Amino acid sequence: MRNPIYQTVAKMVCSGYSRNDIAERLGMKVTNVHNHIKYARSIGVDAQFDRNSVLLSRAPPHIEKWLREQAPEGATAGDVILAILNDTYNEDMDDESKQTKDA
Repeated sequence: MRNPIYQTVAKMVCSGYSRNDIAERLGMKVTNVHNHIKYARSIGVDAQFDRNSVLLSRAPPHIEKWLREQAPEGATAGDVILAILNDTYNEDMDDESKQTKDA
């Protein structure tokens, strides 16, 4: 049995294909691709299916693998990226605060 088209579209997005590439490869309009993506997101087709998929596809494979491994069950790679940014920001602000106190 074949996968429903929205699952195919979701997998292609996760693999880093652009909306235009997906439309061309599947022989549909970009508008239809957007609708399939929206539907797939609404029913939670894939926990890794998020807006950061294209960003991750640009990362070296070992970094993408590490990042995905850091995501707790149910979290997305985007959630991990946000947590890393938040931690980095807080550490930076804490370091600046310590420097100000020491001066």
